[in-house]
Amino acid sequence: MDLTLSDEQRAISELAARILTDRLPAERIKEIEAGDDWFAADVWAELAKADLLGLALPEAHGGGGYGFVELALVLEAVGRATAPLPALATLVLGALPVAEHGDADQQAALLPGVIAGERHLTAALGEGSRALPPERPATVATRAAGDAGWTLTGVKTLVPAASLADRILVPARTGDATTVFLVDPAAAGVALEENRSLNGEPLFTLRLDGVAVADADVLGEVGAGAAIVARTVELATAATCAIQAGVCEAATRLTGDYASSREQFGAPIATFQAVAHRVADAYIDTEAVRLTARQAAWRLAAGEDAAEAIAVAKLWAADGAHRVVHAAQHVHGGIGVDTDYPVHRTFRWAKHHELALGHATDHLRALGRRLAAG
Repeated sequence: MDLTLSDEQRAISELAARILTDRLPAERIKEIEAGDDWFAADVWAELAKADLLGLALPEAHGGGGYGFVELALVLEAVGRATAPLPALATLVLGALPVAEHGDADQQAALLPGVIAGERHLTAALGEGSRALPPERPATVATRAAGDAGWTLTGVKTLVPAASLADRILVPARTGDATTVFLVDPAAAGVALEENRSLNGEPLFTLRLDGVAVADADVLGEVGAGAAIVARTVELATAATCAIQAGVCEAATRLTGDYASSREQFGAPIATFQAVAHRVADAYIDTEAVRLTARQAAWRLAAGEDAAEAIAVAKLWAADGAHRVVHAAQHVHGGIGVDTDYPVHRTFRWAKHHELALGHATDHLRALGRRLAAG
């Protein structure tokens, strides 16, 4: 497996980084975080203009036709800039499942708008319990009278970008199986309750009280939703690890710059052995987070079994990132907790992504089961 980036992939990464860095300095991010939407709409439009939002979507709908690796590079740049954008929700949780499993009408209705930056999508996978995996939801879909569509009832938790979304992918039980539905958040019976994550991102509780959904809004086949959800969780977990790699790089760079300029006893603190070792360890952890995330993305893009690689990547994105941002805080000392200085933001982002889509222990156990099974 060769994880060396091609010239084209490097160009994609550099373009995304340049747009995000230029348009989202620390002060701009602080202004956005103080607002209600947590969304830099102008930056999202710039990414669309640069053809970065549709990188991994079909050329037939105006996309770039690239794979998941290229999308992961854009997500790394999002993490590096700690950019308040619905990239994970729209591009991974929403657009990729529609591109892979949607019919021609669903793709034509949703994907061009995503590529143009005019539509947002997301998925409601969690239900607040670790007892039931997302592919076996408690939310129920029952046949409407006369077999004219479906009625959805249930509660989903921690749904990103729900207030922006044109459609929300909602898995629900249909008898003994699972089906995924495309739900309009403006439909009757849908209620959203906003919460805020550790990094300030709005995450919503989605309540479905007898929501009517047409047959045309079934994603894939009725009863075939478990496989769609499992695939979406794999993609989203790998995408989360890619974002975390960018966050770790940002924290490490900030720490290196600070240690090189901050003087104590007449010398930069970077010349002190203990500080140098701490920053070096953070660099090594950052590279491990990046390489394991790229390995997971590569295996997904190649259509290979990625479960083990994803578990390894998520473990590093949790434990490795934890060490990186704690090192950043400790080296910065008191200024590290000053909200006017950006290193605190990398800490909050890292903690958010550490806990998203399963704790490190969950993935370590999954990895152990796979290794024990041979």
